[in-house]
Amino acid sequence: MKKNVEVTKGELYLNKELPIFINRVSERFELREHAHEFVEICYVWEGGGFHYIGDKVMRVTKGDLFFIPIGVSHVFRPSSSAANQRLIVGNCIFERSVLEAITESMAEAVGLYRFKHIGSERTVSWLKFREHTQEFGGLFDRMLQEYQQARIGSQSMLLAMLLELLILLERRLDTGGVPVSAAAPDDRMDTILHYIRTRLHEQVKLRDVSAQIKLGERQLQRLIQAATGLTFTGLLHKERIDRSCSLLKHTVKTAAEIALLSGFHDMKHFHRLFKRLTGMTPIAFRKETAAAETPNPDYSS
Repeated sequence: MKKNVEVTKGELYLNKELPIFINRVSERFELREHAHEFVEICYVWEGGGFHYIGDKVMRVTKGDLFFIPIGVSHVFRPSSSAANQRLIVGNCIFERSVLEAITESMAEAVGLYRFKHIGSERTVSWLKFREHTQEFGGLFDRMLQEYQQARIGSQSMLLAMLLELLILLERRLDTGGVPVSAAAPDDRMDTILHYIRTRLHEQVKLRDVSAQIKLGERQLQRLIQAATGLTFTGLLHKERIDRSCSLLKHTVKTAAEIALLSGFHDMKHFHRLFKRLTGMTPIAFRKETAAAETPNPDYSS
C-alpha cells in the first residue's frame, strides 16, 4: 500500500445482515486515492476516464472490470468534469470473510482455484478484465437491482450472484483470457510518472524524460499514449491539475501560489486549463470540495 493513502473502513458500508454492498456512481475528478479494508470488484458501466491503481495509470472504458484486494490503493477519475464526459462505475464490495467462505467451502466443487487465496492480507495483486458480450454488465445490472429492492432472500441471492461473477472471472483466467495484472503494465511508466510528479514545479521537457528512461522521444510518446491515452503534454497537464486540485483542497495557499507549485507561470493559462479539465474555476473547486472530508455513504471508488 502507498504511504499516506487513506483507508476506507468496511463498517461504513457493510454489516452482518448484509455483508455485500453494491452501487453505481459517477466518479468525480477531485476524489482522493485510497485503499480499503474490504475486497472490491469495480465495473466501468458508462463512459471513460482513468484508473490510478498502485503506481499504474491506465485509460478505462465501458466494459472494463477490476478485482481489487485489500490494501491496494486506487482511484477512478473521469477524463473531464464536463457533463457529457461522465465516468460511471459500479462497485461490488464485500468482506474478505465472504470470499473466504465461498472459496474455502466451494473451491473444489465450483472451480474457484485461483481465487482461493486472492484477497488475503498478504496478497497485493490486482486483476483487470475486459468483457466480451456484456457478461459483466448484465450481472452488475441484476446485482444492483437486487441490492436496491432488498426483498426476502436478497442476501442469499447476492451471494449467489457474487459466486457467479467469480466463476466468470475464473473461467476467463482458465481459457487464455489473461487479464492485466499489477505486473503487466510497462514498468517504465512508474519511472515516467515518478519523474514528472517530483518535478511538476519545474519545466519538464519530453527530452528530459526520454533521457531518464533511455528511450527515444517517439517511443516515449507511444508508450505514454498506450498506457494513458494521453500525449506527453496531456499527461503533464493532467498531473499538474491533479496537484493543484490537491493543494486547493488541503491547503490554504492562494491560487497564485498553487499555480507556481504545480508548474504554471501564466495564471491565464492555469485558469483556462483548470476549467477545461475540471469544469470549474480553482476558487469554485475549493468551495465545492471544502466539506468533502467527511465519509460519503454513497461510496465512490
